[in-house]
Amino acid sequence: MPSPTAITIYIFGASAFNHGVGNLVSQQKALAAKQLPDSALPALNGFSVAIIGIGIYYMLAAYQENRAFFAMTLARFISARIFWAQGPAWRVIATWEALSAVITAIALVWDISREA
Repeated sequence: MPSPTAITIYIFGASAFNHGVGNLVSQQKALAAKQLPDSALPALNGFSVAIIGIGIYYMLAAYQENRAFFAMTLARFISARIFWAQGPAWRVIATWEALSAVITAIALVWDISREA
């Protein structure tokens, strides 16, 4: 059975993967949601491909129960701050990044305390 931390990492990875695919499938909707001009489409596509890859990495790490990777994902707080600074259109992503990092941190502490 996967650990609580692995479950949080898997959920985050699956959501990142789905978000990236959704951006590529509905490009105009993604541009509008992020309040970007049409000229930003190449950058949005690059962002989308990157988060698809990140989603795959997270799901693989969850499957492997890679505790070192779990701990490193807490750097999502930095991502959350950067996304938040980009303005209101990016604050949903910033909130998801921060919230998922908090949940992962709690799960990681829970897992470590259960082993002690």
